[in-house]
Amino acid sequence: MDINKIKKIIISRTDKIGDLLLSIPSFFMARKLFPKAEIMILVRNYNYDIVKNLPYIDKILKIDDYDEKALTDEIKKFNADVFIALYNDKFISKIAKISKIPYRIGPISKIYSIFAFNKGVWQKRSHSIKNEAFYNLDLIKRIDEKKFDELYELNSKIYLEKENIEIANKFYSENKIEGKVFLINPFMGGSAKTITDEQYTSLIQKFYDKVKDITVVITCHISEKERGEKIVKNISREKVFLFANEGSVLNLAAVIDRCDLYLGGSTGPTHIAGALNKKIVGIYPNKKTQHPIRWGVINNENVTYIIPDRPERNVVENYSKEDKYFKSYDSEIENELLLALEEKLK
Repeated sequence: MDINKIKKIIISRTDKIGDLLLSIPSFFMARKLFPKAEIMILVRNYNYDIVKNLPYIDKILKIDDYDEKALTDEIKKFNADVFIALYNDKFISKIAKISKIPYRIGPISKIYSIFAFNKGVWQKRSHSIKNEAFYNLDLIKRIDEKKFDELYELNSKIYLEKENIEIANKFYSENKIEGKVFLINPFMGGSAKTITDEQYTSLIQKFYDKVKDITVVITCHISEKERGEKIVKNISREKVFLFANEGSVLNLAAVIDRCDLYLGGSTGPTHIAGALNKKIVGIYPNKKTQHPIRWGVINNENVTYIIPDRPERNVVENYSKEDKYFKSYDSEIENELLLALEEKLK
């Protein structure tokens, strides 16, 4: 296919918030490669607000709004020249194949993907030799490697709207939050290990008492409000507040944007903080498929990772799905976190 004739491009990223944020550089590079093309993104509903504000995206399909046939019909109606699946599962492979789009790019590692993508890229992402963002970019590069290298720019910026900023300003104003703000997102979607609520509570208490002149903001989804309130209560310090988000994910982003220091695990809000160029301390596992090499924040040099089960500590973690918390988290790691947080706040 003559790449100079590419007029319409579909890019699919249909999993979690953090995954979507690590796909933004790919959306950006698709636009740089094809400044006049019409670009449509396939996303989950909860990621829609992040993508709709990207100034270089023309159209978005929220796949949760369609059944398989209706989604396929919408894709066919767009009449794309290129389909790029940054994330691939059986459903996306099937949609790509049925669409009969001439130029279909996706990661090839499973048999069903071989038949779905006629311009696939062999990737074994489980080897985790680089960040997810760069695995994604390799798929964009597949269209035109020479032009990609000439124009390459790593852009992970997200855009807030006025209403998101107003919600954040209201939260800060109502709680009379001033001075330095330490924001923590302690909850995880289960994709990586974390520390317990009690361990977060102890860590925050010690940091608060050490720094003294600081305000603490705990963030969570509205579904975790009760759990968040319990952490705030147990911290039992004066300037500690909870932001339980029940609206757009960009409301959370706007609250994060006003903080001076962020703490969290390998989760979507951590990547939001990264995209906003915040100072970050991240608690990450040593497991290859959960390690910062694969799932760390991109395009932000203000990040320190603390890995409780790193090799030199000679500890063994159980990585079964049922075992969500670090057994290797102890007073030594807590002290490392306190030092890292104090250093970042300078």
